[in-house]
Amino acid sequence: MKLLLHHRREGQGLIEAALLIPFLIVIVFNAVNLGYFFFVYLNLATAPRQGAQYSILGSVTTVNQLPGAAAVHQLVNDDISGAISAASGSAARVCTLALGTSSPHDSTQVPLCQVYNAGSDPFTAVLPDPEAPALVLNRVDIAYTVTPPITGGAFNLIMPASLTFHRLVYMRAEQ
Repeated sequence: MKLLLHHRREGQGLIEAALLIPFLIVIVFNAVNLGYFFFVYLNLATAPRQGAQYSILGSVTTVNQLPGAAAVHQLVNDDISGAISAASGSAARVCTLALGTSSPHDSTQVPLCQVYNAGSDPFTAVLPDPEAPALVLNRVDIAYTVTPPITGGAFNLIMPASLTFHRLVYMRAEQ
Protein backbone atom coordinates (compact mmCIF):
# COMPACT_ATOMS: atom_id res chain seq x y z
CA MET A 1 0.00 0.00 0.00
CA LYS A 2 2.87 2.37 0.77
CA LEU A 3 4.27 2.06 -2.74
CA LEU A 4 1.04 3.33 -4.31
CA LEU A 5 1.01 6.57 -2.26
CA HIS A 6 4.58 7.53 -3.20
CA HIS A 7 4.50 9.86 -6.26
CA ARG A 8 7.44 10.41 -8.53
CA ARG A 9 8.77 14.03 -8.37
CA GLU A 10 11.96 13.82 -10.38
CA GLY A 11 11.02 16.38 -13.12
CA GLN A 12 9.13 18.90 -11.01
CA GLY A 13 11.98 21.43 -10.71
CA LEU A 14 12.65 21.31 -14.44
CA ILE A 15 9.00 22.01 -15.27
CA GLU A 16 8.82 24.91 -12.78
CA ALA A 17 11.97 26.46 -14.23
CA ALA A 18 10.67 26.08 -17.78
CA LEU A 19 7.46 27.90 -16.80
CA LEU A 20 9.14 30.75 -14.84
CA ILE A 21 12.19 31.58 -16.98
CA PRO A 22 10.23 33.29 -19.82
CA PHE A 23 8.46 35.53 -17.30
CA LEU A 24 11.75 36.44 -15.64
CA ILE A 25 13.33 37.24 -19.01
CA VAL A 26 10.41 39.54 -19.90
CA ILE A 27 10.78 41.36 -16.58
CA VAL A 28 14.57 41.77 -16.91
CA PHE A 29 14.50 42.92 -20.56
CA ASN A 30 11.76 45.45 -19.88
CA ALA A 31 13.59 46.70 -16.79
CA VAL A 32 16.65 47.35 -18.98
CA ASN A 33 14.52 49.19 -21.56
CA LEU A 34 12.74 51.23 -18.89
CA GLY A 35 16.07 52.17 -17.33
CA TYR A 36 17.36 53.29 -20.73
CA PHE A 37 14.24 55.41 -21.35
CA PHE A 38 14.70 57.03 -17.94
CA PHE A 39 18.39 57.71 -18.68
CA VAL A 40 17.49 59.37 -22.00
CA TYR A 41 14.73 61.41 -20.37
CA LEU A 42 17.07 62.74 -17.70
CA ASN A 43 19.63 63.80 -20.28
CA LEU A 44 16.98 65.42 -22.47
CA ALA A 45 15.66 67.28 -19.42
CA THR A 46 18.97 68.85 -18.41
CA ALA A 47 20.40 69.83 -21.81
CA PRO A 48 17.68 72.35 -22.80
CA ARG A 49 17.74 73.82 -19.30
CA GLN A 50 21.46 74.46 -19.59
CA GLY A 51 20.96 75.89 -23.08
CA ALA A 52 18.28 78.33 -21.91
CA GLN A 53 20.43 79.39 -18.98
CA TYR A 54 23.43 79.88 -21.28
CA SER A 55 21.32 81.97 -23.69
CA ILE A 56 20.53 84.38 -20.86
CA LEU A 57 23.78 84.50 -18.91
CA GLY A 58 26.35 83.89 -21.63
CA SER A 59 29.76 82.64 -20.61
CA VAL A 60 32.54 83.91 -18.42
CA THR A 61 34.77 84.69 -21.41
CA THR A 62 32.27 86.93 -23.24
CA VAL A 63 31.39 89.89 -21.05
CA ASN A 64 28.23 91.83 -21.98
CA GLN A 65 27.70 89.73 -25.10
CA LEU A 66 24.90 87.19 -25.38
CA PRO A 67 25.56 83.96 -27.28
CA GLY A 68 23.86 83.42 -30.61
CA ALA A 69 21.41 80.66 -31.38
CA ALA A 70 24.12 78.55 -33.03
CA ALA A 71 26.25 78.64 -29.87
CA VAL A 72 23.28 77.69 -27.70
CA HIS A 73 22.40 74.83 -30.05
CA GLN A 74 26.02 73.64 -30.03
CA LEU A 75 26.01 73.55 -26.21
CA VAL A 76 22.71 71.62 -26.13
CA ASN A 77 23.87 69.23 -28.85
CA ASP A 78 27.17 68.59 -27.06
CA ASP A 79 25.36 67.91 -23.78
CA ILE A 80 22.99 65.42 -25.37
CA SER A 81 25.47 63.65 -27.62
CA GLY A 82 27.97 63.32 -24.77
CA ALA A 83 25.62 60.92 -23.02
CA ILE A 84 23.56 59.59 -25.94
CA SER A 85 25.58 59.44 -29.13
CA ALA A 86 22.54 58.74 -31.34
CA ALA A 87 20.82 61.93 -30.12
CA SER A 88 23.28 64.28 -31.81
CA GLY A 89 20.89 64.79 -34.74
CA SER A 90 17.80 65.50 -32.66
CA ALA A 91 15.51 68.33 -33.68
CA ALA A 92 16.02 71.56 -31.73
CA ARG A 93 14.63 75.07 -31.72
CA VAL A 94 16.39 77.97 -30.04
CA CYS A 95 14.74 81.34 -29.37
CA THR A 96 17.10 83.89 -27.82
CA LEU A 97 17.39 87.59 -27.16
CA ALA A 98 20.42 87.59 -29.46
CA LEU A 99 18.12 86.78 -32.41
CA GLY A 100 15.78 89.60 -31.43
CA THR A 101 12.03 89.79 -31.57
CA SER A 102 9.54 90.08 -34.41
CA SER A 103 8.29 93.44 -33.12
CA PRO A 104 10.83 95.10 -30.81
CA HIS A 105 8.66 98.02 -29.68
CA ASP A 106 5.37 96.17 -29.39
CA SER A 107 4.03 95.04 -26.03
CA THR A 108 3.41 91.53 -27.44
CA GLN A 109 6.89 90.55 -28.49
CA VAL A 110 7.36 87.18 -30.16
CA PRO A 111 10.96 85.94 -29.94
CA LEU A 112 12.63 84.93 -33.19
CA CYS A 113 13.68 81.31 -33.37
CA GLN A 114 16.13 79.15 -35.25
CA VAL A 115 15.28 75.49 -35.95
CA TYR A 116 18.06 72.90 -36.26
CA ASN A 117 18.07 69.30 -37.57
CA ALA A 118 14.46 69.27 -38.69
CA GLY A 119 12.99 69.29 -42.17
CA SER A 120 10.06 71.37 -40.97
CA ASP A 121 9.37 72.95 -37.59
CA PRO A 122 8.02 70.01 -35.50
CA PHE A 123 7.33 72.22 -32.51
CA THR A 124 4.30 74.25 -31.48
CA ALA A 125 4.05 77.91 -32.40
CA VAL A 126 5.87 80.39 -30.20
CA LEU A 127 3.39 82.63 -28.45
CA PRO A 128 4.02 86.27 -27.55
CA ASP A 129 5.75 86.87 -24.27
CA PRO A 130 3.14 88.09 -21.76
CA GLU A 131 5.75 90.07 -19.84
CA ALA A 132 7.17 91.97 -22.81
CA PRO A 133 8.72 94.48 -23.36
CA ALA A 134 10.47 94.49 -19.97
CA LEU A 135 11.38 90.79 -20.27
CA VAL A 136 12.20 88.74 -23.36
CA LEU A 137 11.51 85.04 -23.65
CA ASN A 138 14.46 82.69 -24.25
CA ARG A 139 13.35 79.23 -25.23
CA VAL A 140 14.99 75.88 -26.09
CA ASP A 141 12.96 72.96 -27.50
CA ILE A 142 14.31 69.44 -28.03
CA ALA A 143 12.55 66.48 -29.65
CA TYR A 144 14.15 63.04 -29.81
CA THR A 145 12.71 59.64 -30.74
CA VAL A 146 14.13 56.85 -28.59
CA THR A 147 14.19 53.19 -29.53
CA PRO A 148 14.83 50.67 -26.75
CA PRO A 149 18.18 48.88 -26.66
CA ILE A 150 16.44 45.48 -26.56
CA THR A 151 13.93 45.57 -29.38
CA GLY A 152 10.96 43.46 -30.42
CA GLY A 153 10.47 39.79 -30.21
CA ALA A 154 8.46 37.79 -27.75
CA PHE A 155 10.32 39.26 -24.76
CA ASN A 156 9.45 42.91 -25.34
CA LEU A 157 5.74 42.73 -24.65
CA ILE A 158 5.31 45.73 -22.37
CA MET A 159 7.49 48.52 -23.81
CA PRO A 160 6.60 50.39 -27.03
CA ALA A 161 8.74 50.15 -30.15
CA SER A 162 9.77 53.80 -29.78
CA LEU A 163 8.97 56.90 -27.75
CA THR A 164 9.32 60.54 -28.72
CA PHE A 165 10.45 62.82 -25.92
CA HIS A 166 9.86 66.54 -26.23
CA ARG A 167 11.39 68.92 -23.74
CA LEU A 168 10.66 72.64 -23.67
CA VAL A 169 12.47 75.04 -21.38
CA TYR A 170 11.96 78.76 -21.36
CA MET A 171 13.43 81.52 -19.23
CA ARG A 172 12.91 85.24 -19.29
CA ALA A 173 15.70 87.79 -19.53
CA GLU A 174 15.67 91.53 -19.05
CA GLN A 175 15.97 93.51 -22.20
